[in-house]
Amino acid sequence: MKKFNIGVIGKGFVGNAVALGFSAGTGYPAMVRVYDKDPSKSSHNLEDVIKYSDFIFISVPTPSNKDGSINLDVLEECLSDIDKVSKELDRPDNIILIRSTVVPGTTRDIQESHPGLKIVFNPEFLTERSAVFDFINQTRFILGGLPENTKKVSSLFRDRFGIKTPIIETDYETAELTKYVCNAYFATKVSFLNEMKLLSNSVNADWDSIIDGFVLDGRV
Repeated sequence: MKKFNIGVIGKGFVGNAVALGFSAGTGYPAMVRVYDKDPSKSSHNLEDVIKYSDFIFISVPTPSNKDGSINLDVLEECLSDIDKVSKELDRPDNIILIRSTVVPGTTRDIQESHPGLKIVFNPEFLTERSAVFDFINQTRFILGGLPENTKKVSSLFRDRFGIKTPIIETDYETAELTKYVCNAYFATKVSFLNEMKLLSNSVNADWDSIIDGFVLDGRV
């Protein structure tokens, strides 16, 4: 099993899940370096993360603006810093994985703005309360980008997680929209069940029994 060097930028629950998912405690022989701009969270400096990492996972916030548009300020600043340091260190061969949620077309624009970086969009499907478990037990991996880059990431995931978990290699826009489709579908299910719970209360039905029957239906 080849030993990879893994870098993580952004030490929130998403970044921590990646770091722990590749750490030595999992039995996978990877060296993990984590950087966060917040000094109270950092464990390594940015230069070391870039210099020594084969793959760098970016997990920084992309919040909504007041008008509903996506705010890319933190992500763009992060990538500009990476680009600058990569040029200084002459380290153009590592793969940068963006895990932050972005609208379709964003990663392609970023790649064109930073031609010296090899960027892959790799959306996360994690819940905050069980992020590490979700990362280690993912049902699929989505990789958007140029084939020569997604294949390298695919090899990393195959090496770490085995051959059973499906890996979908596609273009940037498809990977980005897949994340939104999954989020929207999950939100739809939550909204539907909330409405059904209100209906159950209004007719004095046993909601717990309804949920048991719903789950055992097998089509959820």
